[in-house]
Amino acid sequence: MKRLIFYTLILIGALTTTTINAQGFKQTWHSPCKNCAPGYEIVSGSPAISNPSGYGGDVSQPWLKWNLAAPADPPSYVNGEQQESDPYAVYKSFLTLGHINHPKGSIQDVVRVTIPKFVIGKVYNFHFATMFSKLASSSDAKSISVKITTAGNFPTILKTATFTPLNINNWVNTELGFTATSDVLVFTFSVEANVGTTAYVNLDIARYPFDCVIPTAQVQLFHANLTTRYPCGRRGLDFLEKSATPPNGILIWKKGDSYSNEDLADNLIKDAPVGEYYAFYRDQTMPKCLNVQMSSAKAVLTYVPEQISLVKTVVVNNCPESTVSLNVSSIVDAKQALQSNEERRWFKNNNHQGVPENASAISTSGDYYAFLYNKQYNCYSTDLSTSKVTVTIKACCAAGTAQVALSRSNAVNTCPETTVNLNNTKVTNQPPFTSVVWFSDAAHTVAVADPAKAGAGTYYAFFKDNAAGCFNTDLSTTKLTVSINPCDTKVSLNLKVFLQGPTTQEGGVATMRNDLQVYPTGPSTVGLLPTQDPYGGGAIYPEIKNTFSKAGNVVDWVKVEIRSMQDPSVVLESKSLLLRVDGTVLDVDGFAPKFNPQFGGVRIAVKHRNHVPIIGLGLVSFNAGTVNYDFSTSLSKAYNVGAPAQMVMTSGVWCMPIGDVQQDYVVDNVDYAIFDSSFNKGDFDVYSPQDLNLDGLVDNVDYSFFDFSFNAGFFSTLINY
Repeated sequence: MKRLIFYTLILIGALTTTTINAQGFKQTWHSPCKNCAPGYEIVSGSPAISNPSGYGGDVSQPWLKWNLAAPADPPSYVNGEQQESDPYAVYKSFLTLGHINHPKGSIQDVVRVTIPKFVIGKVYNFHFATMFSKLASSSDAKSISVKITTAGNFPTILKTATFTPLNINNWVNTELGFTATSDVLVFTFSVEANVGTTAYVNLDIARYPFDCVIPTAQVQLFHANLTTRYPCGRRGLDFLEKSATPPNGILIWKKGDSYSNEDLADNLIKDAPVGEYYAFYRDQTMPKCLNVQMSSAKAVLTYVPEQISLVKTVVVNNCPESTVSLNVSSIVDAKQALQSNEERRWFKNNNHQGVPENASAISTSGDYYAFLYNKQYNCYSTDLSTSKVTVTIKACCAAGTAQVALSRSNAVNTCPETTVNLNNTKVTNQPPFTSVVWFSDAAHTVAVADPAKAGAGTYYAFFKDNAAGCFNTDLSTTKLTVSINPCDTKVSLNLKVFLQGPTTQEGGVATMRNDLQVYPTGPSTVGLLPTQDPYGGGAIYPEIKNTFSKAGNVVDWVKVEIRSMQDPSVVLESKSLLLRVDGTVLDVDGFAPKFNPQFGGVRIAVKHRNHVPIIGLGLVSFNAGTVNYDFSTSLSKAYNVGAPAQMVMTSGVWCMPIGDVQQDYVVDNVDYAIFDSSFNKGDFDVYSPQDLNLDGLVDNVDYSFFDFSFNAGFFSTLINY
């Protein structure tokens, strides 16, 4: 299969090359073979690919030598054409056409090739080479014919030419002129032998056998000179073309004015650096053909340094503001527009040394110099700025005089918190170098002892200057009213975990199958999941076989333990819960499970009847509100003490490993014996620990899962406690 794909890709590449190069003629060299003409359509007969050693490359059928000289090497080999990269090329090979012209029957080799993208009305010169040779069993050929026609069912003949032998066993270069009347032409080749004889003629055609037909006029440009205000500046070149690109032509650029200079890469044409560039037209169908040998179509991109234009050169802050902004229209000239990927930068020196200043908030008096900076190419318009602004920062109360603008006027505690943090109230107009302070009265006489733990009441906000200690106002009208709601004392646990066995993907999203919930058990009954948990916790969920019940699509029961963070061997509380297909764990009431608050830090452990148990990282806070923990997001979410990896990646999520059917925290020989017994019995329609992928039967899929975990040597960190 891989070999088929490889050759298919080669064929696609060959077709792509033919389309792009158009009149890049199918060359006549290939691996020597008989009854073949790769790239050519065989109209009749049985042509061959030969070399000087013999017909079809067969040394047992050598060419008859003249004057002890073997047939000459083909011109395409001598001039290096056959040395181009070609996965099939065998150097010195050529196409051989024959004709068996016997009284009892005539077998004539006729081949043709269809070439697209000719320019109608253009005169073309077609170059090829022929060599008349013969075998010991053949005679001299009478002639070789070339016919050029249009394509289709009713072709028009453009040219027919017949060539007779001139120099036996030597190549004769031939030129055939014609005018294209269609953009697609067909070239047909055949050989004629004398009556009663068999004869052969060899044919050598290069990849680009046509003379250039691209117009020889110079490329016309809209602009000959471009400027940039950056030494690293760049400009696109394609937009400079004024003349029309000729048919089958493409505009190219070179760093020099000679056709022999290297082409400019596409990325540089779109973004050319400072320098001189010359435009040419290249014939796409004959890539060696350019419009001129020497181009006069020159574009010059020149670097012209530019200073930032200023409107004002002396700036003083306006109290209560203690800073000034330099990038404003009152200082910089708005008529000097910024280009894309460009910005202004300010320094306290005139040669842009060090880190740029924060121009939007200048707080220190002194001289500041402006530069234009190109962000894309990381350079400045000049190395020495003359654009200087002198800044004076006079002292004033940083708190200003405006009232504090709060994002809210009322606040309520969020359980489990029984107080409100006033500092979490967003302020939209706080001046720099100030703090927001809170008081119980509007005249800032009674400060709030701990704004982070405010009880019910009304509180007033002020701005206070951090250095001077002054306030924005003597009487605040900005107040926040706090209300306190009672809170539930239980901890709500949003837990997420995946089991390796049933985990799969739907639409690119990890999910788990609920086969045991919907398993058909009779004509009108479904479900193998037990209504009472299998861990002895006493939890009951009568609707477990109903996917439309409050828990929805259920995978199985799991057991969740809350253990001490300091001593994980201590189980503080445990519950048997329901695991949904999306990995969320719910209580039998359809909501997130609730646990007693713990104040010493906890770890969450999850157990399943045939997966390796896992335990999470330490949670310092587990005393109120909602706690979130998602094992599936990272391997590091499972606590590891000298054990192998505690989870495995499946379908893009981290999962509990499969295989601990004995539930002794390790996948070992005992599990193997238990599983093997069930597998050999072929258990099905079962709710069994040996059913590792939870599909209701113990089969080869389960065997593969168990074999993976057994060989991996999985065991749980819980084995240490």
